[in-house]
Amino acid sequence: MFNTFRTHIVEHSMNKIRIVIFASAGLLFSFTCPAFSQDKACLMEGTFSFGGQTTEIKDCLQNNGVSQDVFTKTCESLTQSALAFGGSPAKITYMTACPSQSQGSCKGFFGQSMTSYYYKRDINTLPDVKSSCEAQGGTWKKT
Repeated sequence: MFNTFRTHIVEHSMNKIRIVIFASAGLLFSFTCPAFSQDKACLMEGTFSFGGQTTEIKDCLQNNGVSQDVFTKTCESLTQSALAFGGSPAKITYMTACPSQSQGSCKGFFGQSMTSYYYKRDINTLPDVKSSCEAQGGTWKKT
């Protein structure tokens, strides 16, 4: 009977050790694998040309509650949009939050729980950015 009790305790202890090892490995994997990291913002920087005019872009998208997969796919597709205008994909940097000091923001970007911040837009094009934001169901805020 003592051997049965001892075996049960050893098995129970081994199960707890396995749980700790798997949890630790999962936590370590989530910090080292970009697909599983919980970055809340993506900063996009680049240039594109349209109508003979080159525009420098520095925009940031803040995740306010969409799934990490939707957020990452949105960031990646936005960086590729410069290709449609004959430019190169924007450089993307994932971070915990968008930088401060934006020119304006669009809360509810594409009708989602995301906010887009704009940093290097020409002052003359900001009204177009505002109109685009509102047309997509977002709320514009000039800062």
